[in-house]
Amino acid sequence: MDDIDTILSRLGTLPLDPRLGDIDDAVLTGLAARAASRVSARTMATVIVLSLGVGIVGSVVPAPPIRAAATFPLGAPAALAPSTLLGGD
Repeated sequence: MDDIDTILSRLGTLPLDPRLGDIDDAVLTGLAARAASRVSARTMATVIVLSLGVGIVGSVVPAPPIRAAATFPLGAPAALAPSTLLGGD
């Protein structure tokens, strides 16, 4: 494998790509197009009001009660342990 310093020095001696001269115009054109497609203040206000409304309604409406499933810390409940199942009646 080549040494990284050798590779970088070879890369530094290469001529610049001529397309780099056009990159400024392309970036500025893209920024102008993005600025033209911004969301209006009225639309943003509507989204904010709707988000607040959904959040308030979601916090006011009571949720159904949640019960955690009973779990045995060692995996199976004690009633299903082999020693109790094999013991018989």
